[in-house]
Amino acid sequence: MSVEIHDQIAEGDRVTTRKTIRATHQGEFMGIPASNKKVEIHVIDFISLEDAQYAEALGSSNLADVITFISTK
Repeated sequence: MSVEIHDQIAEGDRVTTRKTIRATHQGEFMGIPASNKKVEIHVIDFISLEDAQYAEALGSSNLADVITFISTK
């Protein structure tokens, strides 16, 4: 698995990151047996911090599309 960070912006106690996670589906994931398919999950995270820890995390990704891809033969 690898993570490529395309953009990361911090202001005050908030951090936004746009990234791509790349991996090969080699083990069970959300009840789906390994397919050995290569996947890319595109993510945008919005994080709020308190005392240097996550206080709130919101995000958007194409995970639903990836799950459909790995579950098809």
